[in-house]
Amino acid sequence: MTPPTHSLNAVDAAQAVNEPRTALVMQLVVRRDLLDAEGWGMGPLMAQTAHATAAVLHETRERTETIEYMEDLHNMRKVVMQTPSSATLQKLASSLSGADPPVPYHLWIEQPENVPTCLALAPNRKEKPIKKALDKANCRLWK
Repeated sequence: MTPPTHSLNAVDAAQAVNEPRTALVMQLVVRRDLLDAEGWGMGPLMAQTAHATAAVLHETRERTETIEYMEDLHNMRKVVMQTPSSATLQKLASSLSGADPPVPYHLWIEQPENVPTCLALAPNRKEKPIKKALDKANCRLWK
């Protein structure tokens, strides 16, 4: 009698079914100083998040996470966060680029003013490098 054989993939697949997966989310990080000090209205700031969201989804359209995120339109999760300034938004971009592996994002720079306004992260499962980068850039939930 031959012992049953199981492929590693079948075992991994069975474990994946039994383990809950963290939901995909997109973090949208907006400069708070644009509202408080620069006099931008909420409408223009919402437009910046829309621009950054569309850009990152387009740029990462072939990633597994983005495909999965886009296939479930009724359960999309987004978190709008604030960071104090252009400097902290740039710091976030640098941290994400420098992660191993780099975290995909799009930094929206409004034209013709050439002003960085919003950073959208590609759909993700809130991995540690993302949490660390958000903390280092003083990102908090938008209030």
